[in-house]
Amino acid sequence: MARGKTIRLTSLALANALLPVALLVFAVGFFPYKPLLPGLATFEDDRENGGWAGGRLEPVFDRVIFMVVDALRSDFVYGHNSGFHFTQKYEQDMIHGRESDTDVPCSLIRDGAAIPFTAHASPPTVTMPRIKALTTGSVPSFADLIFNLDESGSGANLATQDTWLAQIKAKGGKLVFFGDDTWLRLFPNDFFERADGTSSFFVSDFTEVDHNVTRHVPAELESDDWSAMIMHYLGLDHIGHKTGPQGPNMLPKQEEMDGIVKSIYEAMESQPHLAKSLLVLAGDHGMNAGGNHGGSGPGETEPALLFASPKFKERKNPTTYECPTSPKEGTEFHYYRKVQQSDIVPTLAGLLGMPISKNSLGVFIGELAEAWSDASRKAQIMYQNARQISKIVEAAYGADAYSTAVEKWSTCLRKDPSAGDCGIPDDQLSALAKRWSSTTLTMSGGSEARHGDMSQEAAAFLTVAQDILSSAASSYDVPRMVLGMLICGIALVMTLVSLPAVWPPSTAGSFFAITCFLYGIMMFASSYVEEEQHFWYWLTPAWVALLTAENVIRSRQRSEKLACFTSGLVILAVHRIAIRCNQTGQKHAGEPDIVHTFFPEHHLLMWLLILATYGYTCWMVAGRTFLDLVPGEVAALSAIVLAIPAVVFKLNFTHADAPELVQDLALQIRVWTAPFSLVSQAQVSFAVLLLAALTVSAMAVSLARGTELARKDGPAVNVTLAERLHHLLTLFLITQSRATNIPLFLGFALQSRALHQLLHSATHTDTEIVPRRSAAIPIPELATTALLLSHTYFFCEGGSNSISSVDLSNAYNGVGDYNVAAVGLLLFASNWNGPIWWCSVAVLMTFSRPSQAIDDSRTKTNGSRSWVNQERSKLRQDASATKPSSPSSAQDTNLWLWYVSCMTAFVAAGLLAVMTACTLLRTHLFIWTVFSPKYLYAMAWCIGWHLLVNIGFGGALRGLGSIA
Repeated sequence: MARGKTIRLTSLALANALLPVALLVFAVGFFPYKPLLPGLATFEDDRENGGWAGGRLEPVFDRVIFMVVDALRSDFVYGHNSGFHFTQKYEQDMIHGRESDTDVPCSLIRDGAAIPFTAHASPPTVTMPRIKALTTGSVPSFADLIFNLDESGSGANLATQDTWLAQIKAKGGKLVFFGDDTWLRLFPNDFFERADGTSSFFVSDFTEVDHNVTRHVPAELESDDWSAMIMHYLGLDHIGHKTGPQGPNMLPKQEEMDGIVKSIYEAMESQPHLAKSLLVLAGDHGMNAGGNHGGSGPGETEPALLFASPKFKERKNPTTYECPTSPKEGTEFHYYRKVQQSDIVPTLAGLLGMPISKNSLGVFIGELAEAWSDASRKAQIMYQNARQISKIVEAAYGADAYSTAVEKWSTCLRKDPSAGDCGIPDDQLSALAKRWSSTTLTMSGGSEARHGDMSQEAAAFLTVAQDILSSAASSYDVPRMVLGMLICGIALVMTLVSLPAVWPPSTAGSFFAITCFLYGIMMFASSYVEEEQHFWYWLTPAWVALLTAENVIRSRQRSEKLACFTSGLVILAVHRIAIRCNQTGQKHAGEPDIVHTFFPEHHLLMWLLILATYGYTCWMVAGRTFLDLVPGEVAALSAIVLAIPAVVFKLNFTHADAPELVQDLALQIRVWTAPFSLVSQAQVSFAVLLLAALTVSAMAVSLARGTELARKDGPAVNVTLAERLHHLLTLFLITQSRATNIPLFLGFALQSRALHQLLHSATHTDTEIVPRRSAAIPIPELATTALLLSHTYFFCEGGSNSISSVDLSNAYNGVGDYNVAAVGLLLFASNWNGPIWWCSVAVLMTFSRPSQAIDDSRTKTNGSRSWVNQERSKLRQDASATKPSSPSSAQDTNLWLWYVSCMTAFVAAGLLAVMTACTLLRTHLFIWTVFSPKYLYAMAWCIGWHLLVNIGFGGALRGLGSIA
């Protein structure tokens, strides 16, 4: 028996040690860094580049004002309900009373002073990868999504890469920057002459984060010592995260941004040193119907892009644009012509007279060529652009292979310009070689009459090259990916070895196995991955119904049958309400739900439920956490002291975060606490919780030491230390939840009580119950229930398999300065608080309640500890008189080992399925928008939820519950 237990424990330990190894090995093969061409691009001499085509272009502009508005979706600027009045249309309310048409306020787009586009932002649509695309012109790696959360800057650096900013510095220009400090992480070490950054993760700030940028603008517009001024505004993105694109603060924020555009443009018209300035207004990404971003959903990949300058009015035969306008037919956010965000890089290079960055996959935007009066200039910049991308093609396919293919097509095309006898390209390299050969042959003519043909040939090559090189998203290391899968498979086999019993299968064991199998199959379908919540929403009530029916049948007494039936109904009723709290996934995101539709209209009811949740938790802290440790009055007072700071912080945080959910409630409390920052309020709340946890642990251990209560498998105690800490954990998790999700914890409590009735009903017999610390509970039933409820509540609280659903609002609670460990912990706790809570409940389920004999023998002393001395002799008598037979290891001493084995089996099987899907479907259209984010979530579930929470935190709670 002992040898078998050792084998199982060793197998389980090795399996869990292999899981992070498998994750890392697979990730290295799946998310490799792309090779980059080193150094800065330079203009080559005319002879090497074929005469005039290689010369330096005359710059149209001498400085650029690059204004990034985070999450500036295209309709925010071009649509009929836009707040960008100065940018898009005449302000009719300002026309009345003016004496002449010359006094009519300018409309940038209608007057021809601005050229509008919709810029495609390829996934992942988060800030850091998008800034890389905007500055280098390359397609960032999906791994940049991880670096986006690292404010330390250790994961990414563009200071040594070829960007349009580096090109400006190379020719002696100076840069200034204000806004999102992601830029300062990408360009560190005094890259900018002047800079003032603001953290992008304080998403509750709608105003100060933008005022910190705007306050620098007037002085910088007066100054003439810079060549580029970059501004990155964050407020509009924060509003989207908090209230969605239709929120009440969205239109005023658009009007504020439009006012910045107006002040800059008017300075460009009036200030001589700004006469040759170019204003670029760009969104780094858009947002979906829920106000989030990160994936490839509608609106996330379609931000606005606008080039503006008074010089554009001097163009000959300029293109006219109607604005405001509607999106193209069949689309939601496609306005005007769609370009790639990477196209900004060669366009700025041409307009500012700089070499195009070496790693850029962008194509010069043809409409901007109207800035030159000479038609040959467009052909020149297009050819330079084509030569630059041709070098990337050469590096990607090999110099020898590419030159051989080019020579083959050049020889054939010289003989037959129509290419009729040259055949059809049979692969991507051949297609690129043919296009480049045609381009060079056309350019070699040099006739001014053929400038249009030259531009078209170069544009054709650029379009094909950009499409092929951009779609080659990653050079997968397949052997390493297979090795990661193999290691994960070994971990799964070792987990199965650690299970104490696999055959004959029980009902719960069979259901658990079916869940693992169906979950694995689901990972191979993109639609199912996007809408994974439905899998758990349907499977959970099916299991609860089955568990209820089984326990009703097993129960002997009518009262027990009724109790089991009622418990099942309670769990199902709460489940039905919970799944309506947050609409998640892709298809239904943004549709009406309780959190986003009902609560804003009934905020009083929401706060009553929040106060009820805090009140219930406070009652449990007083009645269970401090039970038998301090007198009842002191316990009640201590619970109130713990709850009040948390409630006040949540009230003030919600008012700053979503004022429409608070309005005029508790105005006096908010006035009293106004002098204290939200950071300090959160710190007070966390500090008193930590102090309470340490005090309770010390007192509980001290109380149990030297008595039968300290025996690991001895008689049951009234309250285990695990349960004492559980209620303090609940207070912490409530603080880390959005206010609208807090009432879910009332549902948690109802379901946990009902679940206790169901899981323990099977152990009720008519024989005398021997008091023991560990419960005689069917672990497969507990593991199945905990697994289903953990995943269900992850999605009920708004989670999904899209990066856009990650909630950053509570990641900085109590954090004054960035700390990667603190922010990571708070971020995980705020997004996985439901699964964390149910892990703690699972631990409590493994402990039995006090036996009736112990309860009857206890002297009621109103909370004093005198009962301990009386109970010691009673417990010792019971222990000596009754020597219970050793229970089976599966049922008692190895409860937690069995539970962890079940969870490890699911995690290993699910992770293996995700790895296999990513490997087999690596050429799938949605590999970077669906399957790659799912792999990142699988990593979070494995490392965060399973290894740290289930094994680390859960094991610690189980150990503490065995001590006291």
